[in-house]
Amino acid sequence: MPSKASSASTGDDGPGLPEDIVPMVLTSATQQHFGCIADEDVTGENPYKLLKKDDILEDMKTKAAVSDFSPVKQIILDYPEDELLLVFDRDFTYGQLFYLVVTPEAKERILNPPQSEPEEDLVDEIKTPEPKDWISLGSEKEIDEESVKETRGKLMYKFSRARRDFGMPVSLLDRNVADTKDGIVECVSYPDRRFNIKVLQRDCAVQAIPILQSSSAQTQWKYMRNSCTQYTPGELGKNEEENTAPPSLNDFYDAVTDRVLHALQQEEIMNVFKDDWMALGTEYEDIDWAGKVSAILMLNQAFSDPNCSQDKEIICIHWHPTIQGVIVAAMAEKKRQQLIRSTGPLIVFYSFSDPTHAKILLECPDDILAFEFCPSDPNVIVGGCVNGQVVLWEISAYASHLHPVQHGHHHKQESVTGDMLGPEDKKHGKAPLVRYSAMSGVENSHTAPITDVHWLPQTFQVTAQGIPVENKSNISLQLITCSPDSTLMFWDVRMPKQARQAIPEKKQNDLESQMANYSVNNPFKYLERIWKPFITVPLVNMERNGDYTPIRFNLYPFTNNINNSNTTISESGGDGSAVTPDYSQLQIPSGKDLTPLQDINTKIYIGTQDGEIVYTDWKMEKNDLDQLLSPKPLHLIKIHPCLVNTIERSPFFKDIVLTGTSLFGSCNIAIWKEGVLDGPLFLLPSLEGLCTSACWSLTRPAVFFVGKGDGKIEVWNILEKTGEAVHVQEHMTNGKITCIKAWTVSSKQHFLTLGDDLGIVRVFQIPPVFYIASRNEKLNVGKCIDQQQERLNDLLRRKEVWQNQTQAAEEQNKAEPEKPGTPTEDQDEMKEYENFLVLEESILKSMGLTP
Repeated sequence: MPSKASSASTGDDGPGLPEDIVPMVLTSATQQHFGCIADEDVTGENPYKLLKKDDILEDMKTKAAVSDFSPVKQIILDYPEDELLLVFDRDFTYGQLFYLVVTPEAKERILNPPQSEPEEDLVDEIKTPEPKDWISLGSEKEIDEESVKETRGKLMYKFSRARRDFGMPVSLLDRNVADTKDGIVECVSYPDRRFNIKVLQRDCAVQAIPILQSSSAQTQWKYMRNSCTQYTPGELGKNEEENTAPPSLNDFYDAVTDRVLHALQQEEIMNVFKDDWMALGTEYEDIDWAGKVSAILMLNQAFSDPNCSQDKEIICIHWHPTIQGVIVAAMAEKKRQQLIRSTGPLIVFYSFSDPTHAKILLECPDDILAFEFCPSDPNVIVGGCVNGQVVLWEISAYASHLHPVQHGHHHKQESVTGDMLGPEDKKHGKAPLVRYSAMSGVENSHTAPITDVHWLPQTFQVTAQGIPVENKSNISLQLITCSPDSTLMFWDVRMPKQARQAIPEKKQNDLESQMANYSVNNPFKYLERIWKPFITVPLVNMERNGDYTPIRFNLYPFTNNINNSNTTISESGGDGSAVTPDYSQLQIPSGKDLTPLQDINTKIYIGTQDGEIVYTDWKMEKNDLDQLLSPKPLHLIKIHPCLVNTIERSPFFKDIVLTGTSLFGSCNIAIWKEGVLDGPLFLLPSLEGLCTSACWSLTRPAVFFVGKGDGKIEVWNILEKTGEAVHVQEHMTNGKITCIKAWTVSSKQHFLTLGDDLGIVRVFQIPPVFYIASRNEKLNVGKCIDQQQERLNDLLRRKEVWQNQTQAAEEQNKAEPEKPGTPTEDQDEMKEYENFLVLEESILKSMGLTP
C-alpha cells in the first residue's frame, strides 16, 4: 500500500526508495501553515517535524484536491497514531525537499536510530598490509645519474667587524617611503652582462611506455610521508580480449537520447551560453564606470563659416527639433563700436554634412540675444532683438536646404529658392538669406534688449487677463518675452478681429504688396506694423520702491498632449512634407467662449540683473476698484551677487530649477525646489573663472554641466560631491564659452554643444560615464532633495527659536535690570547657544552649504 501512494505522489521515484517513505512537495503556504518552513523552522541540523493527523485531515477537508497532502490521503487515514513525522531532505535524497514517514516503525527508527558499535572494535579488525619485498628493476642507476653531486670544495666566507663598533649607540634616520619600491629597501636582482652562459648540451631521459590512464581524487592526507611506488602496466590476454566486447551503438543512443533532447529544449528556451554573472541587473546600471572608461569630452565637430562668423560671437544656440544633425546659432558683432560691418546680425543654420558652410541665413534687424523654435511648427522661429523688437521667421520654403542633397531632387530645390539667389550665389552654392516675415513696431515693443523668449505650448492659450483657457487649434500661437525694462510681454501671432476690421481694404492691399518683398509665401505679413503685446506684466519691487530687471525666466514644463485628429500641422503634402497652417485665417477668439483650465501652473521663475530670484505669477489680480494689477511676487531672495545668466529646469524633476551667475570667488550655482520659498536647497561654489552658462544632463538626474569664461567645462554630480566638480576639462575653446546645450541623438550618441566669442560652434561627444545613469539614480536624487529640504526647514526652525529666545531675553533684561558683574543663568545659556550657532555656521561654510 505505501509503495503505490509513493509512486503516485512523485511520479518519478529515485532508486532505493523505501516503502515506508513518501516524498512530498509542499508549497510555501503549506510550510507556513504547518510551521515547517525550509531553512527556518526545519534545518539540516534539525530536519524533523511532527505533524498532527487531525491538522492534516482538516487541511485536506478545507483545500480538497488543492491540498498538498491529497495524493496520500488514504495513507494518512490508515495511519494508526496521532502524529506523523515530516523530514526536511536538504540533499534531495529521494527527489523532493520533504518526505513523509508513513509507518510508526520507520518513525521510531528515524527518531531513535540504533547505536553503532564502538570505533575501537572496528580499528582492531582492520589488518594493516604487510610490505612486500623490493624487487629492483634498474631504477637505482637512473636516480644516481640524476642526483646532484658536489664537484668542488665548498667556499668559505668570513665576516668580521671592528671591535670599536661593538656597543655603539644606534642612529636612526627618517626615510621617505616613496623613494624605494613598496617602501622596502631591497637588493633587486639584475642580469650581469659580463656573464653569458649558454647551454650547449642537456641530458634528457625519454622512456617509451604504453598509453596509461591517470585519475585523481580529492583525498585529504592525514600523515605526510615520502613514498615511492613501482608498477608495471597490466595487459589483457587473448581470451580476455575476446570475452570483453564493446557495447553496441544502439545501447549508446538509448543512454544519451534523453540528455540530448533536454539540452536541445533548454537551448530553445534560453541562451545557455550567456554569462549569467555578467548579466545580473540591467545592461548599464550595474557597471561601475568610475575609472574604467575615459571621462574626457571628445570633439566631434566644429562649425564655422568664414563668410559670416568672422569677428562674431555666438549668443544663443539650439538644435533643430525635427531634423537631426542641424544646429542653429545666433551671432552678433563682438565690437559694437564698429560703424562698418561686413555682414549684419544673422541666425545661422549649420549641418553635420558640411560644417564649414551655412545652410540657411536668417536676416535680423539687430543683434538677437534669444530665439526659439515653435513647438508645433519648427519652420516658425521667434527672436528677441537688442532694440526691444520681436521678430518672426517662416522657413518652410527653405527647409529642403537642411536635408542632404539627393539625386533627382536638386532641380526642385533650386526652383524653390531661385528667386532669392543671384547668379553668383547659384554658381558658388551660397546659403540663402531669408528675410524676416514680421516684426513688432518700436513703439509697441520693449524699451530695453529682449534677453529671453519662450513659446507657450499648444495645450492652452492665455486670455488678456492671463487666465489659461483651452486651445482648440492645437497650435502654439502665443509667446512670452522679458527685458530689463521690468516687464514681461505676451504676444499672439494671430490677427485680432478688431485690427482686421480697422484696416481699410485699399490700405490692406497696399500693405500686402509691400510685404510681398519680404519673403516667399509669407504667412505673417498681416502682423507688420500692428503687432503688439496683448498682456504687459510689470514687475514692481514692493520692498525697495523700484522695479525688477529680468534677464532670464523659466516656465513650468507643460506636457504637449496633442490631438492629431484636430492638428493642422499633422497634415502632409503629396511629397510627404509637412503643410504649414494658414496663420492668416486664425483669429483670436473671445475668452468667454473658451473653457478656463484650472490645472495649469502659471507661476514662473525670474532671474534679475541684480542677482535676485523672483517667483511670481503672471495672472493679473483685481483690486477693490476692479483694476487689473500685476501680482505681488510669491518669493524673492537675493542669493546671487550679480546678473543671473541661467535658469534651467531639470528634465527629470519638474519642480527642480538650476540657476547660475558669473562672479569670481562666490557661490554662483544654486538649485531650487518649487514650493520651497525659504531658500535654495544647494549652494555650489565655483571659484575657477566666470560661470557663463549651465545646463542639465538629459540622461542623468544628478549631473549638470557648467561653462566657464576661461574655456573650461565643469561636470557636477550632486550625489558624489557638492563642494567641487567631479570633472574639470580645460581648453575646450580658446575663447570664452557663451552658451552650452546638451542634446541626445540616439542611445549611444550624446552631445554637448558649446558656443564661444570666436564665432565657432563646437560639438563634443559626452563619454558614457556622464550619460549612463547608475542604479536608482533618480530615486537617490529624490531622496537627496528631500534630505536637503528637511535640513533647510530644521535650520529655519532653529533660527526662529533663537530669535524668540533672544527677544524674550532682551525684554526680560529691560523689565528686570540685573546688577553689573552678575550674569544670570539665562544669559549663560544664550551665550552658549550663540557659540553653538557660530560653530554651526563655520561648519556649513566649510562644506559649501551656505554662501
